[in-house]
Amino acid sequence: MKKQTKTLLLLCLSLTLAVSLIGCAPSTEDAWQKIKNAGVITVGTSPDYPPFETVDDDGKIIGFDIDLLTAMAAEMGVDVEFKPMNFDTIVTAVQSGQIDIGMSGFSVDPERDVEFSDSYYSGGQVLLTTADSGVTGVKDLDGKTVAVQMATTGEKAAKTILGANVKALDDFAVAILMLKNGTAKAVVADQAVAKQYVHHDGLVIVGEPLTVEENAIVVKKGNTEVLEAVNEALAKVKASEKYEELLEKWAIK
Repeated sequence: MKKQTKTLLLLCLSLTLAVSLIGCAPSTEDAWQKIKNAGVITVGTSPDYPPFETVDDDGKIIGFDIDLLTAMAAEMGVDVEFKPMNFDTIVTAVQSGQIDIGMSGFSVDPERDVEFSDSYYSGGQVLLTTADSGVTGVKDLDGKTVAVQMATTGEKAAKTILGANVKALDDFAVAILMLKNGTAKAVVADQAVAKQYVHHDGLVIVGEPLTVEENAIVVKKGNTEVLEAVNEALAKVKASEKYEELLEKWAIK
C-alpha cells in the first residue's frame, strides 16, 4: 500500500511539474506578427466564380477579389500568395491555420465559425437560367433541378425554393454546364457572377433577388490583429481611386 501511495505521489508531482513548465513556456508569435515576419499573407480562394476569381487561358488566377487583395497586401507591406482550393474547404483551412485568410466571394454568414472583415462589396443571390427555359421566377421551379455551389449562401437560398430539387456541387462551373445542357433548369448565383454569364454566355437573370448580402474576407476567430490589418488595408483601398477602377475593370459597379 505504501509503495502504491509513493508511486501516486510521484505521478502527481510529475504532472504538476509538467503543467508548471507549460505555463512558463514563452508565448508563440501572434498570427499577424508571423505574417509580417514571413513577408507574405496566404489566401485561400476557389477560382471558379468570375468575376471574383477565375483562371485565365495561361492558368493564372485573376479576378476582382485577386486584384483587390493584391492592392490591400501592398498597403499591409506584404506579398500575397493565393492558394486555390474547393470553396467548401476554405473556412476549414482558415480555422486550422493552413492559410491566413480566405477570399472567394464570401457572403457574411453568422453560421460560418470565422471572423468577417468589413464588407468590400454588396450583392445578393439571384436566379440564372437560359432564355428558352420558360423559368420566370421561383414559382416555375417546383419539381425542377436547381444547381448551386456547395457550402455557399447560394445553396441556402436555393433550399428555400419550394419544391426545387437542389443539386449542390463542388465546382460552380459544373452548375453552369448543367444549366447549359438542360440537366438543371436554373442556377443560384451571386448577382455579380450571374451578370458575367449574362454578358458572355447569353444567359438571363429572372425574378427578384433571393437575398441581399455583403461580401467579406474570412479570418480565424481570435486573430484580432490580422482582422484589424485587413480592415485597415481595405479601408485605404476603398478610399482610393483604385477601388473604383477595379469595379469598372471587372464590370461589377
